[in-house]
Parts: sequence; structure tokens; C-alpha cells
Amino acid sequence: MNELIKPDTMIQIDYTPSTISIQNEAELATLVENTVNHYKSLTFSEGDIQGAKDARISLSNIIKLLDAKRKEVKKGYSEPLDAFEDKIKEHVSQIDQAKEGIAQSLEKFETKEREGRLEKVQTKVNELCSVVGVDPEEIEIPDQWTNKGAFTLAKGEMKAAIVKEITEKINGIVSEKQTWAANKQVIENYAEALGLDPVSWVRWIDQGHELQEVLDQIKQVVTEKQQRLEAAAKVIQEVEQNESVPSRCDEETGEILENPVEKNEVVKDGKIVTLKLRGTDDQFFLLNKSIVEFGIEVVNVSE
Repeated sequence: MNELIKPDTMIQIDYTPSTISIQNEAELATLVENTVNHYKSLTFSEGDIQGAKDARISLSNIIKLLDAKRKEVKKGYSEPLDAFEDKIKEHVSQIDQAKEGIAQSLEKFETKEREGRLEKVQTKVNELCSVVGVDPEEIEIPDQWTNKGAFTLAKGEMKAAIVKEITEKINGIVSEKQTWAANKQVIENYAEALGLDPVSWVRWIDQGHELQEVLDQIKQVVTEKQQRLEAAAKVIQEVEQNESVPSRCDEETGEILENPVEKNEVVKDGKIVTLKLRGTDDQFFLLNKSIVEFGIEVVNVSE
């Protein structure tokens, strides 16, 4: 370890800050000032355009001369700094490679540790789920349950707060299942009481609909059905009183057809009654539904 790099001991650099000075700075400043004053004092007319161009060229040449000298000095001054930076960057790159190897090893170690903590969490989840009959697959394990801070440093056991969170999550699922089962029973009883098939309505609960939403829908269906029955009864009453236009029923389905025929016979009070019907498509549709619901037999009548 004594041969390894230590701050401020192994890194020894011989560095002397340089000073850049212009030997004839005062003379140069005077020349520049005189030149500027000279050219500022010149006045050019339209007939002396070439003189103005020559003056501009002369000033440009002076600027180029000064700038070239600046670049020359900067290059010489920067060369040792650039060489020094290249060397240091190479050393840093080599050390970074060594650091990367260590980082990969640490990542593998941390992954293994997290997997060990995950196994402990899963064991606790399985244990608590078995008590209340919940499938452990229903419990999604968040990252915070497997963090180092979720376990004690001394024995590496889960902290009480994490166990409490797991318990609360499992209890929440149990509560949801109980509510779900209770809602299904309510829907089943309600549908049966109103003479509806409960299977299709219970499926609404399975699909995630709220209890009140399903109850409201059942009420709406029952109301609409009652309205249809009342309308159908009215149609039947009108049919018995009106024999001006004939109609006929399909022999196989019992459906009242649009195209009228001379006679249509149905069984009423054990008797055969011949009727002539007149009505709209909707009325005939409702009449057909009522005939089927009331179990009225449709008898074929020969023309």
C-alpha cells in the first residue's frame, strides 16, 4: 500500500508560472497611438477613393502583424500546458479503467445482496398469505421492501415497519375479495328476485363495475321490460278491437310478419280466434314479443 498514489505526495509537478512581457511596450503603444491619430485626422474626398483604400490596407496590415505575433506567443506558451494535460488525462483514463472493474464487482455484490433480501421478503409474504388464503402471486413487491434500509444492520432481518406494510397490503386484498364476494351475492339475489338471469349480471361485478352501477342498470332493464309489456298489452287490446287489416304469423318462430294476409289465428281461453290486424312495425314487434312471453299458441290457418 505504501507504493500506491497518495494525494500531495506522489504527484510532484515542477511548475513555474511564466510572465509574458513586451520589451518595447511603451514604444509600441506610442506608435499605435500616433498611427491611430494620423489616420483619424485624414479626410478623403470623392476624388481620393484610392487613397482611402490604401489607408485601409495599411491599417489592416498592422492588425495582421499584431495578431500574428499574439498567436505565435500563445502557441509557444500553450505547448507545455497541452503536453501536461495529455499526460494527466492518460493517467486518469488508466485509473478509470481500474475503477470500472471495481464498480462492476460492487454491482454484482449488491445484486446478490438484494436477491437475498428479496428471498426473505418473499418468504414472509408466503407465510402471511397462507394464513388468510391469499395467492402470493397477487402481492407485488416494491423496491423499498428490498432496500438495505428495510433491514436491520445487526442481523439483516426485516424491520417491523416493512412487515406491517406487507400485512396491510395482504389485508387490503382480503377486504377487496370479501367486498367483491358480497357484491356478487347482492346482485345475484336482486336479479333473481326480479326474475332475471343472475349469471350475466354477476359477470358485471367480475368485470370491475361498481355495485350501485349494476343495481341501477338492473332497475333500468326491469323498468324498460315493464314498459314493453304494458305497451304490448295495449297493442293486444287494440288488435282484439280492430279487424280491418289482416296479418299473419310465421309458423316456426311465431313472429308476426309485415306483409298482411287474410287471416291470423291464435289460441285464447282455449278457443281459436281469427283476427285481422293493423299496426306499425313497432307495434307488431311488441305484439310478437307478448305472444311469445304469454305462451299463446299460433295456429296455421288455411287461406
